Amino acid sequence: MRPRLVIPQGDAGGIGPEVALKVLASPELRRRARPLLLGHLEPLRELAARLGLDLELAPVADTGSGFGLADAATSPLPVLELESPEPPADALLGRPHASFGAAAVEAVLRAGSMCLAGEADAMVTPPIHKESMHLAGYSFEGQTQMLGELARSRRYGMLACAGELRVLLASRHLPLAEAVARLDVDGVAKQLRIAHEAARDLLAVDEPRIALAALNPHAGEGGAFGDEEERILRPAIEKVRSDFGWTTHGPAVPDVVFAEGAAGRWDVVVALYHDQGFIPLKMLPRDQAWTLLVGTPILRTSPMHGAAYDLVGRNEADPAPLAFAVDRALELAARRAAVARQ
Repeated sequence: MRPRLVIPQGDAGGIGPEVALKVLASPELRRRARPLLLGHLEPLRELAARLGLDLELAPVADTGSGFGLADAATSPLPVLELESPEPPADALLGRPHASFGAAAVEAVLRAGSMCLAGEADAMVTPPIHKESMHLAGYSFEGQTQMLGELARSRRYGMLACAGELRVLLASRHLPLAEAVARLDVDGVAKQLRIAHEAARDLLAVDEPRIALAALNPHAGEGGAFGDEEERILRPAIEKVRSDFGWTTHGPAVPDVVFAEGAAGRWDVVVALYHDQGFIPLKMLPRDQAWTLLVGTPILRTSPMHGAAYDLVGRNEADPAPLAFAVDRALELAARRAAVARQ
């Protein structure tokens, strides 16, 4: 049975709807999955026509009828209409607007709810725009937090992957000073536990090789360049070893450990703040860079790029990163189904 794949439209002011439609227009994808798109039908139809896509969109009343329609690979693409109103005339593409944020958040949360209810096997999320989301009154830092809280998970995170390099972010969208100020033994130990569990449960690695990046140059060099390694990071590594028997390498010199991860030495590298992890990740090929939600029952992947307001309306957005994230979601869904059958 082909996996049931739900895709929110993303931020309507950016490239999310464009790349989603380009990927969903692929007949090959329709042979491998049963996709359901969450969004505003008429704007999506108009966009598909402007893009010159041979793609028929059909409204559906609910999740069941949507995946029922998608069961035939040659049927129209089912679209489940959002309850949020369509963007008004003054909502300009390429600029933040509350209506874009409201629709994007609704679509992500509805897709996550479908996965939690067993109505969908996986979800793949095009990018949203944080400012639009905040204009709509939501304080989420991103889609990871939305879905982690939706699932009521006590331990969730985002695994960002590019080639052999897989990075778990110990903190995500926080100012650097705040991310550093929040570091403590229990918090870092929690992130190490998430990394070990994700490697076992989602990556199917029995004895994962996990490395923790240090905070300071030269990993502090014995306290010469800071004491966080000795005061916080080493005790966190020891706590995870004591509590679960899991070995973590580190604190590892930051300017070495990510290159080692890219070379395949580590299954997961835990980064302490956003740019520590994403700078090395984004130096690798972008068309095969993706993220994976960990620590919840929701199987969700995403490309590793933003809403790209500067590209919207030009028919230049590359759908390859989203297509790659879809491929990863289908692989993981097949693995999960195989395990369930055992």
